[in-house]
Amino acid sequence: MYLPRLQFDNLSLMALTHLHRIVGMTPSLSSENITRYLEQGMAPFEAAIKGAREIGFTVLTISISLVVVFIPLLLRGIVGRLFGNSP
Repeated sequence: MYLPRLQFDNLSLMALTHLHRIVGMTPSLSSENITRYLEQGMAPFEAAIKGAREIGFTVLTISISLVVVFIPLLLRGIVGRLFGNSP
């Protein structure tokens, strides 16, 4: 926290947002996908494997987009000053 000059509040905000997105969005995406295969008549284990395999890229892109959103907090521009990260 010292090197990028982040305040504890900003770091907590970033952590809570990541937690909400990854813990909240990922299970709902996977359960909807697995349910779709179950409704098509696939066996439960096969549906789980196929459904989980299909959402891997989606989970990766959600994680990357969340990191990109918070990059301005680390910069020393107007947005950084707005959040109190620059002198």
